[in-house]
Amino acid sequence: MSHPEQHPERPRSYRTAAEFDDFDESPAERDLNEALRIVRGDLDVSSFEITRGKHEKVEIKGRLLKPSHTVFSGWMEAFARRDLTPFLTPDPEPTFPDRVRLRLLKSPPPPRSASGIWNLVLFLATCLSTLFVGSLYGQPANINSPLDLLLPQNLWQGWPFAATLLSILGIHELGHFVAARMHRIDVSLPYFIPVPFSFGTLGAFIRLRGPIADRRKLLDVGAAGPLAGLAVAIPLLWLGLRGSELSTWSGLISLEGNSLIYLIMKYLVFGEWLPDMATGRDVSVGPVAFAAWIGLLATGLNLLPVGSLDGGHVAFTLFGHGARRLNRAVLVLLALLGIFGLEPLQREWPILEQVGYLGWLIWLWLIIMVMGPFHTTTLDMVTELDSTRRWIAYLTLAVFILTFVPVPFRTFVFIPQLLY
Repeated sequence: MSHPEQHPERPRSYRTAAEFDDFDESPAERDLNEALRIVRGDLDVSSFEITRGKHEKVEIKGRLLKPSHTVFSGWMEAFARRDLTPFLTPDPEPTFPDRVRLRLLKSPPPPRSASGIWNLVLFLATCLSTLFVGSLYGQPANINSPLDLLLPQNLWQGWPFAATLLSILGIHELGHFVAARMHRIDVSLPYFIPVPFSFGTLGAFIRLRGPIADRRKLLDVGAAGPLAGLAVAIPLLWLGLRGSELSTWSGLISLEGNSLIYLIMKYLVFGEWLPDMATGRDVSVGPVAFAAWIGLLATGLNLLPVGSLDGGHVAFTLFGHGARRLNRAVLVLLALLGIFGLEPLQREWPILEQVGYLGWLIWLWLIIMVMGPFHTTTLDMVTELDSTRRWIAYLTLAVFILTFVPVPFRTFVFIPQLLY
């Protein structure tokens, strides 16, 4: 290569292109040249520019020569080696079909991979907490103090409840994990959340440590969890109901809510629609049935089509940014269900007891303040769902309708004599 020092008589402005070296290019210019080389053959480039500022940004526009889902993963790998993250979107001002805009930003530092110790500790703690809650269904022996509930012989009575609930939650998270790994997305092991009361756990989650390329991969990861968990929950619910008995209420009653799938399963097992609000006849659920009911409740909550919940993933894959309208509608619905749970309103309009539940206001606050009501974008917003995945997305939303419980719990006094 010829250098300008060898031609002192020639002004700098008259150098040929061959005389430039890497020291003459800014980092963004080098990124642009690399990008043009990477997308060559996949994208018919019509224009490109570098946006100057605190963070230089490269933007390329053109027409795709190949389907985006066949080329974008390769682009991601090539750009990742240069610490760049690509964002592919439809051109906001297209002049012909398949025109797209490719933006390149510097990648953030990769998150550190955890050792897995905390995952194991939390899982063991959740085993203990669910065993404790499940043991309360049994008949603890030799109880002289509250600490006696933690004796191994008493805790072990909770294994049917704990095994059922952890199986459903574990298979749910395993579905997410396997789908993510199949698409080479970096994810953590599941984190279980133990609590020594209520259900013994607040569920489990996995952390995505890498970006999701497109909506097809997002659907695979988002839908795999609830569908896998449902495949386990239904037979366990069937077994649990078969081992449960019918009873008649009297006095102060705490009643678990009916989802459509729970209502249908009780009918298939017992041959009648339960609960019977006229006679007070209902299932006295055993530990396996109750744990399966909790698993279905968790599935319905996860499939709410908002934010980064599983249902939020599915809604975003179907509708893209248009999913925000559905997100807002669900938030309004949750707010109304929560408000309908207010006691003064229920005293004025008793019908609201069938649909109102104050707990939805807490869930609404968590969605808005903690996880955010809207879904973040994928890197490739050009690739859309194929027909098979579109039907899987609709099936997953149907599962939400089947598992959603408007009133998870109701407490009331039932006195049969008042019926006569």
